[in-house]
This record gives sequence, structure tokens and C-alpha cells, in this order.
Amino acid sequence: MTQREQAEQVHDLFRLADRLRVPGHRNNVETFLGDLGELRVGLRRLYRDMTGAEPARERTSKRPSIAAFPAGPIAGTRAVVQHRGRPRRLAASA
Repeated sequence: MTQREQAEQVHDLFRLADRLRVPGHRNNVETFLGDLGELRVGLRRLYRDMTGAEPARERTSKRPSIAAFPAGPIAGTRAVVQHRGRPRRLAASA
């Protein structure tokens, strides 16, 4: 890949980033997520073209732990996470 092609790809990605608008009264969430997905695909393609390898995907846990929530009067947060951590037989008997 030549420097000119890389510069064109970067320019296209900048245009996609400039077009990205946060959801609001004129922009819906689906459009925002679609544009964000296009930007991510373009960045992955540029990385692959420059290095010859796919970018590494970082593994993160999607489920929060009990320590993520403070003990307090917030309804429905800590109790739900504590419920997930209980053994199956205790959950079945409750």
C-alpha cells in the first residue's frame, strides 16, 4: 500500500468521524451506531493494511462484579449482582 492510498484512507476516516453525530432530536441511535460501526471497520482495515495483521481484541468482562456497586440505597443494582453470584441451589430455593 502506497503512502497516497494510506493518506486517502485516513482522509476518508476523518470524513466519517466528522459526520458522526451524537443521538438527539434530529439523529437517531441506529444512524449513530451505523456510522460508528463504519468508522471502526475503516480503522481496522487501515490497521490491517499498514501492519499486515488484524488488530488485537481486548477481552473485557461485560458483567459487573459486586465491588462495582457501592452498598447503599440504590434500588436494583447491588441486589441483582449479588443474586448472580449465589449458588444455584440457593437461588432455586429462594
